[in-house]
Amino acid sequence: MLNSFWNRVRANAIFKVASLNSLSLFVRLISGFAISKFMAVFIGPSGMALSGNLGNFFQSLQNLSSIGFKNGVIKYIAEFKEDEHRLKEAISSGFLISVLIGLLSCATLFLFGNSFSLLVFSTKEYSFLFKISAFTMPFFTVHVFFLAVMNGLKKVKDLVIVNVAAYMISAILIILLMGRNQLEGALLAIVLTPIALIFSLLFRLSMVKEIIQYISFFTYSKSFLLKITSFFSMTLVSAIMFPVIFILIRNYIISNVGTEEAGFWEGIRKISNYYMLFVYSMLEIYLLPLLAENKKGFKAIVFSFYKSLLPFVIFVFLLIFSLKVLIVKIVLTKAFLPMENLFLWQLIGDFFRIVFLTISYQFIAKKLIKMYILCEVVYMMLLYFISVYFIDLFGVIGAVKAHALTCFIYMLILFLVFRNEFFRKNVVE
Repeated sequence: MLNSFWNRVRANAIFKVASLNSLSLFVRLISGFAISKFMAVFIGPSGMALSGNLGNFFQSLQNLSSIGFKNGVIKYIAEFKEDEHRLKEAISSGFLISVLIGLLSCATLFLFGNSFSLLVFSTKEYSFLFKISAFTMPFFTVHVFFLAVMNGLKKVKDLVIVNVAAYMISAILIILLMGRNQLEGALLAIVLTPIALIFSLLFRLSMVKEIIQYISFFTYSKSFLLKITSFFSMTLVSAIMFPVIFILIRNYIISNVGTEEAGFWEGIRKISNYYMLFVYSMLEIYLLPLLAENKKGFKAIVFSFYKSLLPFVIFVFLLIFSLKVLIVKIVLTKAFLPMENLFLWQLIGDFFRIVFLTISYQFIAKKLIKMYILCEVVYMMLLYFISVYFIDLFGVIGAVKAHALTCFIYMLILFLVFRNEFFRKNVVE
């Protein structure tokens, strides 16, 4: 019976992808743990709260600079990979967009560095960080372009090698700078990370050269440019607003509970990000291309994904909850032990998040732009206002309770939005 179970696991397409991607996830987890440990030691809960604000700001900017065209490139590369002419048009169009976005980001960061420093830190003291990042952001957009093409072509091994190299180089850079200059070093490392990412492409130079052969500024397609850029409207709201919402919630905790408590909340979010890596990678590498091809139908794809993944998720979450004190001591330090009471609600919320994230990728696959934006705005507003209300009632634990409740409500909303696909019989996909 046990042999039969493992044979089914090995035959499952999701776990085939997972096995190829496991090295990348493992290295990312180890490097993430190392970075968190050094942060906990060198800058403590208060420093982690400040670095979290800067990290969220650049997450917002990087999402705005990449996610829209990345998802568009993945979709159209996967769709037209058998048609060489259209594939060349899609790749050329994607590269042109990445270059233009990189240049626009560069100009924006350099010109408004002082304003961004005031927004994030309430002082102009750190404006130099934003001006440095003006010259590193173009590297980030080019890196994302090459990864998107590899993803769309399903070159999983190449994708894994590049990602592994990127995580290792980034971790070394962050740890070295933080060891020399503590908080300032940690902040500087955040803005220099795109340089580490571009160097990681050298580890699959042959694949990069192959992609470059498809790039031509004379063969780009206006229709592909419009198709790819249409994905920006789907990510514009969430890419900017989600990190800003986290900055607002963190600042609310700092003002009404304390800076250390904000650091505890940042700590649980970091740990959450580590165990969610597996889910995010499966969604991006396996689920999105499958939904774009749509050979099995939406309902069949989603329920197959749930059947394969959710039992494993429940087991891992129970294990994490049982070992929460040990995890805090290993990943962070004893100074973060007061955050152990945040685990339960964070895990509950993340479970509901996995369920709704699987459904939400249908927005991207089917380009349901208006409905996507409406649902994302509802989700963000719920998260912010419930968080503020619960923080006033319960303190910092209110932030993770709000996360759990918001994710549950949003899961129900998405089941309602896609009720035809899920609950009607004989639906034509």
